[in-house]
Amino acid sequence: MLRITGVTKAFGRTQVLKGIDLAVEKGEVTAIIGPSGSGKTTLLRCLNFLERADAGTLTIGGETADFRAASKKDIYRLRRKTAMVFQNFCLFHNKTALENITESLIVVRKQTKEEAEEIAVRLLERVGLKEKRNAYPSFLSGGQQQRVGIARALAQSPDVILFDEPTSALDPELIGEALCVIRDVAKSGITMIIVTHEMQFAYEIASRVVFMDDGVIVEQGSPSDVFLYTKEERTKQFLSRFNLGSDYSI
Repeated sequence: MLRITGVTKAFGRTQVLKGIDLAVEKGEVTAIIGPSGSGKTTLLRCLNFLERADAGTLTIGGETADFRAASKKDIYRLRRKTAMVFQNFCLFHNKTALENITESLIVVRKQTKEEAEEIAVRLLERVGLKEKRNAYPSFLSGGQQQRVGIARALAQSPDVILFDEPTSALDPELIGEALCVIRDVAKSGITMIIVTHEMQFAYEIASRVVFMDDGVIVEQGSPSDVFLYTKEERTKQFLSRFNLGSDYSI
């Protein structure tokens, strides 16, 4: 489904990604965890070409491109296979919840307004916001805005949905509603890559957990492998304060 090989990325003299190899199978939910500054978000942004990796290749659904040499056509082609849910929502503030979803369907996918609105209403109902379809982002809570963002991603019918710390901008009491929607999406069989600091959530939802530190993948495996039978000392240090069954997140 999705495979990256030899991905590197530097900002100036700071090497952020140091040769990342990762394969994600269709329908798999991969949670990427690790300390701040480990390269998690940069990796996710490279997958969507929001950052241009310095080296490496990306394959999604049989389509392959070299990060460094990818043309605008290559980038457009691969971007259509992914959708991204941002930590700060990134909604259009001058558009309603409905319009935030229909915009790309009409402009990019050339669907009619009626077709786009039918899709948007169905997805807003799925995330529990049908009654808020005419509300602007300023009248929605952070959790509601994030749910609109998830609906917008689903509207693209992507091969892979990328989540960049989807709860980091939410008040603690609103985190649960966003996680509940993501958990529901995961059950539908959509391939997902989630960068998260919510350890309990990662343990419960992921098919595979990837632990990153200092620009490399230190350890990866099933949630049980990483959380209960950790092999690497650095992973043990990171997870030392985490107890399964608690609401604590690192």
